[in-house]
Parts: sequence; C-alpha cells; structure tokens
Amino acid sequence: MTSTAKYKTSAPNKPKSCWDLFCSFTLMAMQAFGGSTAIAQQFLVDQKKWLTQSEFLDLLTVSQVLPGPNIMILTIMVGDRHFGWRGALASFLGMITLPATLMLSVFVFYQQYAENKWVSDALVGMAASASGMVAGAAMKLLYNCKENTITPPVWIFGLVITFITVGVLKISMVYILPIVGIPLSFWAWYRFIKERSARS
Repeated sequence: MTSTAKYKTSAPNKPKSCWDLFCSFTLMAMQAFGGSTAIAQQFLVDQKKWLTQSEFLDLLTVSQVLPGPNIMILTIMVGDRHFGWRGALASFLGMITLPATLMLSVFVFYQQYAENKWVSDALVGMAASASGMVAGAAMKLLYNCKENTITPPVWIFGLVITFITVGVLKISMVYILPIVGIPLSFWAWYRFIKERSARS
C-alpha cells in the first residue's frame, strides 16, 4: 500500500490522523442516504478539501472499475493514501460502523411496518431525493470531464453508449466495461503519449 510520504496532492488540506479519518467518514456515511457518491464528492472536495475535483474523479473511476461497492473502495483508497493500511482500516470502519447499526434497526422497523401507507410514501420521497443528489454529482463530474485528455467528443460517445446499454437496455457492466472501457483506455493512452511528445 502507498505510504503517506509518497503521496502528493494539490488539495489544500489533508486528514490529521486516523481518528480524523474515522470521525470524518462516519459523519459522511451518516449523510449518505441513497446518494453516497454525491455526498462523497461534496464532503471530500468541497468541505474537507482533501481531494481536488480531478483527483476525486480519478479515484472514483478506479473504484468504478474494481468489483465491490465503489464508495467503499474510494474510502479505502483515500485512507490508504494518507496513513497506509491504518488509514484504510480507519476509513472503512468509519463508513460501516454507525450505518450498519442504523441499517439493522431500520430493517427491523421496516419488517414491522412495511404495509403502512406513511412508510411507503416516505420511501418514495426518499427515492426522489436520492435521485436528485446523484444527478447533481454527475453534473459536477461532467463539468470536470471537459478537460479530459480523451477529448469531449470521445468521452461523450462513451457516456451515451454506456447509458443506453446499462441504463436503458439493462446489460450488465461485466460485459460493457471491456467493450467500452478498454478502447477508451487505449485512446487515452494514445492521447497522453501524443501530448507528451508534443511538449518535448
């Protein structure tokens, strides 16, 4: 894992300790009702300023590619970059301790009152709010993509293809990721080499 000394970031702040990571990610987790990515972007970039928008997008991209919950992978990477395995563990525990306790409590409550109209209406309202948070985070990330090395026409094409295949046609990401992601990765690599050659 990466050590603290080797990690450099242009973000203005960084966590002070593993305890700071644990408390901060606990606070972030308790705000992430249905919109973890949206809250993570606002919390890590706008509030804590531990990451720049570009750094957040890079980490989010990696977490999306790896299997498992992307918000947990992102959390572990942030902790690891600052305090190694201790930071990764502190961040992970901060993300799951209170939410897991709350989730079990809500599950017991829902089992008892699932048929109640007020409970059903409340869940519909929460779903609408979560959708809005995710859409807001997506718009912020799209703004940052305009400076991406693969150029707007290409990443917009990839975005549209992914949205249609995964969002509309319901095809699994297991199939779409290699088909769309690998060509875009090679294109990004080609653009990077070309830009570096032009500067030298």
